[in-house]
Amino acid sequence: MSYGNHSDGYGQPPGGGGYGSSGGYDPSGGYGSPGGYGAKGYGGYGPPDGGYDPYGGYGAPPPHRGNNGMAVAALIMGIAGLFICGLTSIVGVVLGHISLGQIKRTGEEGRGMAIAGLVLSYFGVLCWVGLALLVWLIGFGALAGSGLNY
Repeated sequence: MSYGNHSDGYGQPPGGGGYGSSGGYDPSGGYGSPGGYGAKGYGGYGPPDGGYDPYGGYGAPPPHRGNNGMAVAALIMGIAGLFICGLTSIVGVVLGHISLGQIKRTGEEGRGMAIAGLVLSYFGVLCWVGLALLVWLIGFGALAGSGLNY
C-alpha cells in the first residue's frame, strides 16, 4: 500500500494541479471565484448584497447617556436632609420628582438614584415633622401642666 497513488480521493486530482504539480505558488488556489459574492473583504467573502449580516452585527452601541444631574442632587439633598434640616429634604423631594420625569422622557441613567433620593427625602421630611410635633406637644404639655392661673 503506497500513499498518494490511490484513486479513491486521497491522491492528486486527475490532470495534476495538486500541491507539488506546478512547482510554484498558484495564486488562484485551484478554486474558482466564489459564486455571486464578488471580491469583498476578508479574502473575497463577505455578506451577500442587500445589507444582511449573518453574524448579527448591529453597528456601534448607542452612546452612553450619563446620570441625570437632578437625580444626583435629589440623592445628596435626601442624605443631607437627614442630618442638617428638613428644608433640604423638601428640595430633594422636588428634585427627585422632576428628575424621574426627565429620565422617563430622555432615557437617561439615574432612575435608582432618583428613587433613593425621594425615599430619603420623604423619610427626612417625616422625621423632622415628627420631631417638631413631638417638641410642640411636650412644650404644650409643660405649659398646660405648669398651673399658670391668670
